[in-house]
Amino acid sequence: MKRIVPATAALAALLSCASANAAQFVVIEARGIAMRPGTTLDAGKALVLKQGQHVTLISDSGATFSLDGPYNQPPAAGQSQGVDIAATLKGLGTETTSRKEAGVVRGGAGKVTLPDPWLLDASRTGNVCLREGEQAVFWRPQATTAAQFTIMPADRSWRADAPWSAGSDRLTIVGEARVHGDATYYVSFNGQESAISINTVPALLANDKMRAAWMAEKGCEPQAEAVLRTR
Repeated sequence: MKRIVPATAALAALLSCASANAAQFVVIEARGIAMRPGTTLDAGKALVLKQGQHVTLISDSGATFSLDGPYNQPPAAGQSQGVDIAATLKGLGTETTSRKEAGVVRGGAGKVTLPDPWLLDASRTGNVCLREGEQAVFWRPQATTAAQFTIMPADRSWRADAPWSAGSDRLTIVGEARVHGDATYYVSFNGQESAISINTVPALLANDKMRAAWMAEKGCEPQAEAVLRTR
């Protein structure tokens, strides 16, 4: 006897299948396998990892998770161990606030609140994130005085100088100097020099949760928090 599936059940199954096929997984990091960061994986196709191979992925919900070989399943099979980046960042913010209130946060190590997630903090050494294809805009927390801004790549193959006007907290370098991602630069102003590593945020990331997760994994927590705050 032929079983008739109710239209609603059939529609639900179809939508479920479409949702699974629409899921997106993007590689953040890969070791031991020729897979570049930013690579998109097919949610319905098995990912084959041999012993010693490793990948860290972001799901379209903004969760990050790692897979180690041997592995031969679709990426979604390992998603249950994912970390919710929004909850993690909230926890880090609470911990920083508590430490600051207790007086145990050392000078210069306090939390930075960016007015825009795509600004590159020029006031401290560390990692920052730049969206793929966009121009770098530097930011400083204190803008009451004028300053002379200098930037050069780690190999010091070129140098760019620009005045940073009083009252302006943002600065864009124009001219021949090309500041791009996946490189380290030395920047200085007001006699303070910082080494800044700029990480590229791929344009293919589908939503802000994915962008925030990428930023957090690359050490750009203040920018990740700003992305989630401005959603």
